[in-house]
Amino acid sequence: MNAWLVSTEYAFAFFGIIAILVIAPWVQLQYRRFGGFRGWPAVVSAMMGLYAVALVAFTLFPLPTFTAAFCRRNDAVSHWQWTPFNSLDDVTAYAADHSVVQTLMSDVFLQVFFNVLFFVPLGFFVAYRFRRGLLGAALISLAVSMLIEVTQGTAIWGLAPCAYRLADVDDLLTNTVGGLVGWAVGLLAIRLLPDPLPVRAPDVDVPSRRRRALGVSLDLWTYLLISILLALAWSGVFGTTLTGVDDRRIFNVAVTLVLFVVIPGMRGDRAGPGFASVLLVLVRSSREPGVVPAQWWCLVVRWGVRWMPLAVFGWVAFAFILALDALVSLMRRDRRSLSDLLSATHYVTRDDARARRIDANEVRVGEGR
Repeated sequence: MNAWLVSTEYAFAFFGIIAILVIAPWVQLQYRRFGGFRGWPAVVSAMMGLYAVALVAFTLFPLPTFTAAFCRRNDAVSHWQWTPFNSLDDVTAYAADHSVVQTLMSDVFLQVFFNVLFFVPLGFFVAYRFRRGLLGAALISLAVSMLIEVTQGTAIWGLAPCAYRLADVDDLLTNTVGGLVGWAVGLLAIRLLPDPLPVRAPDVDVPSRRRRALGVSLDLWTYLLISILLALAWSGVFGTTLTGVDDRRIFNVAVTLVLFVVIPGMRGDRAGPGFASVLLVLVRSSREPGVVPAQWWCLVVRWGVRWMPLAVFGWVAFAFILALDALVSLMRRDRRSLSDLLSATHYVTRDDARARRIDANEVRVGEGR
């Protein structure tokens, strides 16, 4: 049981780290596939990601301290257990000398129970998310289980000094049973739960304030992540940290200029990393048909309004500017913020920008005739 608890802790820890690293591309994938950030498909995707990480964590962790003495003591798990239903025989033998409650709480029973339970989510996703049949669920469960057992039986494919988990043929059987149980649950979920893959909706409406706030949040997330990585790289290369106030300001100015002026200026959508993740395009405010990408000076003005206060004056100034930006947006019907107004720009969705280009081209063709 302790090993299962430790593996669970590792799974959640690794999932948190991976979620932090991939949240921007994951959000972009949601918008690309569904035309918006749909709540339930996002939840299903997150659950699948957590389960995938859990499979790795439960296969590998907890890692022991590999010593010669440890490997000698664990020589018994260096072989593979090929006797079918051996674990069930252990449960039967234990039940013969103990009560039902004691048997249900025993390690021999819980080992079998958790081996079945652990593959229930896999079968569930096979049926509910991927719409595969019974045979597909059985083969996938068996294949994944076999990969786990081979990894454990070969001491992580020879990377570990010795095996520390028993490769057991019974695990193949119980895991596959768990996958089939999960598949049956998934069939029921198809009727009771929303579709995890809804039809893509047109994405041409004015971007909502929530979507713009998500873009700002992802911009900030990218800035923090890149800043941390660059600071660590600087420390590793030069053996020193940016301790002086002026040094940190220069560093922050450089990072924000690259992220929110240089890179957007090289992109067709003129969007920073966060707004690009939610598929928004920064355009000049104009009543003419079509869309005109924001110019370089627009990006510099937006940087000066929103990101320069953070780079030079710190988080208090940044929070004040964000609050002022949000207040202006709330007061206007077109949802434009202070940085939008001062830079003569606004955001449209990528689908809307594409549709406007097509309309503008048709107008020009008509005028040419």
